[in-house]
Order: sequence, then C-alpha cells, then structure tokens
Amino acid sequence: MTKEYHTNHNSMPQHLLAFMDEEADRLRTLNHLGLADNYNCAKRSFQRYLLTRGACDIALNQVSAPLMSGYQEWLLSGQLGKNTTSFYMRNLQAAYNKAVRRGLVAAPSYPESPFSDVYTGVAETRKRAVPSAIIAALSHLDIKTAMVAAGQNPEHKAFPRILHKLSFARDTFIFCFCARGLPFIDFSYLRKECLKDGFICYDRHKTGQHIEVEIIPMMQAIINRYANPTPYVFPILTTTNEKEAYHQYRSAIRKYNRLLAVLSQMLGHNVKLTTYVARHSWATAAYHGNIPVAYISEAMGHNNESTTRKYLKSLGENRLNQANKKLLRTIFSNAL
Repeated sequence: MTKEYHTNHNSMPQHLLAFMDEEADRLRTLNHLGLADNYNCAKRSFQRYLLTRGACDIALNQVSAPLMSGYQEWLLSGQLGKNTTSFYMRNLQAAYNKAVRRGLVAAPSYPESPFSDVYTGVAETRKRAVPSAIIAALSHLDIKTAMVAAGQNPEHKAFPRILHKLSFARDTFIFCFCARGLPFIDFSYLRKECLKDGFICYDRHKTGQHIEVEIIPMMQAIINRYANPTPYVFPILTTTNEKEAYHQYRSAIRKYNRLLAVLSQMLGHNVKLTTYVARHSWATAAYHGNIPVAYISEAMGHNNESTTRKYLKSLGENRLNQANKKLLRTIFSNAL
C-alpha cells in the first residue's frame, strides 16, 4: 500500500468518502435527494477504485492530480463513456471543493488542483430523437399481438399484467411527447390540481420554469385511462412524503426504461426508446415543423432562458400551444 492511502476513519470529516457520506446525509435533510444520490453514486465508484489499491478511503490532503488521473484511466479502461466518467469526476470535485470551503483541507493552487488533468465537461452525445413516423407507429402498436408474436402465452396468468405495464409505458411516452417533451420526473410528480381548464400548469423540477400545456383529446384519453385515488394524475407515486416519493420515482424510471427497451424491440428498425427520446424527438419534430427555435427553447426549458422568456413574453403560451397542436395534427390524425 502506498503511503497516500489511509483506512483509519477516526477523523471521518478529514477523509474524502466519509465527508461525502456526511454531505449526502445533509443534502437528504434538505430534500436535495437527487444530489445526495449523485454523491453516493460517485462515492461508490471511487471507493471501488481505491479498493483496487488496497484502501477504502483517502485523507482529503492526499487527494492529488496523479490520483485522479489514475482513477480516470481506470474508469475509461472499463469502457465507460466520457460523460459517465465526467459525472463521477464532477461530483468528487464538488465534494472536494466543499471540504476546501469548510477549511477541512488547504485550497490547492492551479495547476496543482487534483482535478486539473481530468475531464469534467459534457461531451456531445449521439442523436436521441426518433422520426415522427416512429412516434406514430408506437401510438398504433398492437402490443398484445406483438407479445404473442414474441412467444408469450396469452393464457399465462402474468400476460395481462405485462400487457398493462407495456401499455402504460407506451402511453407515458406518447403523453410526454404530446406535452411538448414533458420530462419523466415532471410526469411522475404531476398533481391533479395542475390540470386547470384544459391545461397542464406545472413548474419544472429541474429549473422551476412555469409551463402551461394545452391538453389535446389524445392526452385527455390517457389521463382518463389511468385515473387513480392518489393526489397524482398518474399511478406512479403513492405518497406525498418527499423522500419516499423520490425513491418511488427512481424505481419507476428504471422500470420505465426497461419497458421502453421491450417496446423498442417490438417496433424494430433499430429503434432505441428511452426517457429522453420523447423529449428530444418532440424538439426535433418541432424544429422540422418550422416552430421557431425560441419557442422550442422555452418549451424545453433550455439554457439562456432569460433571453428566451424576454422574446416570448410578447408571444405568449397560446401561440406556442397552437404551434404544438399543428405539429401533433401532422403526426397523429386522431389527436385533435
């Protein structure tokens, strides 16, 4: 074992992973559950690397550029993408910087920063959108017939349950697409009081941006189909307790992506549906449908929102909803 590694946890705040544990606990008390999960995910990954070097934690004052470069090489050798590697690095860097601000470790001077030689950016990813024809095909997909064609026995007791789950996943995807790329987290947390006078009125979880989307008949049919006794529009969350609801959401998104993978196989044509595809596909379809980029930016809640809001202030949500209805009319003949 090299001298830079330590396993003594008597001074827990002075060790990086122990500090990350404490910080994750603090974030949970503030209901920043996503950030806490990010810290835990990065911590587990880095701990696996340390274990290959004979340690389970490292003192904050021993975190160095060579150490982090070695960790990056280890991640890349495991066939992880640049964005996944960057995700771990950004969270470790954020934790380390917090420890510096709290005086637990001396501030490094550039270029001696432990993270100066590793990638912490966001690399461009492959195109996630699918053509509008695929969206239309999904909306008309006979899931039951596809299940039978895949060898599933319609007489089996589990068949109706699987059919229901796949149908709900399909309806979720179509609803999110029609709702101008509604993110799955906002879909999951959508409360019944957000439905007002034929509109969905909600604040985005990620940005807090207020959005109003007109409910077209296709969307209303999906809402009616999944009516339930919870405070939420759709049967994903069953509790209003923030921590419990977040864990239910995390479980639901994993299941949703697995079901979308099955639907992708049913569609064929090398289609790969994920939670992001509905959102990116709406933006792409809107762009090709000649909806102004400023409209799309506002609907998606993209960067430079202040500039977009100033531009759209005189245009209003009504014109954006009219543009969306025109787009959906070209994709779904029975949508309006």
